[in-house]
Amino acid sequence: MKNALVIGANGTIGAEIAAQLENTHSVYKLTQTDTDYSEPSLASIAKEMRSFGDFERIICCIGVLHNSTVSPEKRLSQLNHEALEEYFRINTIIPALCVSAFSRLLSKQYPSKFAVLSAMVGSISDNKLGGWYGYRSSKAALNMMIKTASIELSRTNKNLSICAIHPGTTQGNLSRPFAAGVAKDKYYSPEQSAERIINIINGLEPSRTGQFLNWDGTEISW
Repeated sequence: MKNALVIGANGTIGAEIAAQLENTHSVYKLTQTDTDYSEPSLASIAKEMRSFGDFERIICCIGVLHNSTVSPEKRLSQLNHEALEEYFRINTIIPALCVSAFSRLLSKQYPSKFAVLSAMVGSISDNKLGGWYGYRSSKAALNMMIKTASIELSRTNKNLSICAIHPGTTQGNLSRPFAAGVAKDKYYSPEQSAERIINIINGLEPSRTGQFLNWDGTEISW
């Protein structure tokens, strides 16, 4: 079976994506127990993984909405330096470093895909409600990283597709504190979200590289 790498495979969606991919791929999982996500650590792991052969799928599921340090802000007065740094470190910088370290593992001989999990609220044009400054901005920055990387990577790997995917509101620790206002038919199980993400990735073509996609495969405006 062809190789797949799931980064952040201990999270709600990442764990389910890894489980479903094991039906079709040799799956390698990367979590906080394996790396501190620093540049030297990621470079070392990528070097080791080259011995496994080419990869067909790489999916980065790292992200944070709330933890002991950060929580979505409702007003400008709630902004603080440390929280903004944390949002950008986890939602933007680490995924971007993963693209830098691992994209070279993807096959150039057959179609290969790299996907990162983004969020609809990272769409600038879709922002009608305001708030959530750090989360929105860090996901918008992630989207720009993916769009920019897609241009560079397409020059050296014509078979590569890279995209950002909004998985929809998925049942789990990330969404639970904010689930009260979510309609039941729009609050998806991890199994359903993982299946949709995998289906989107399977259908990607190099001509669609650099896109921001919804869970149903439609394109989201930047």
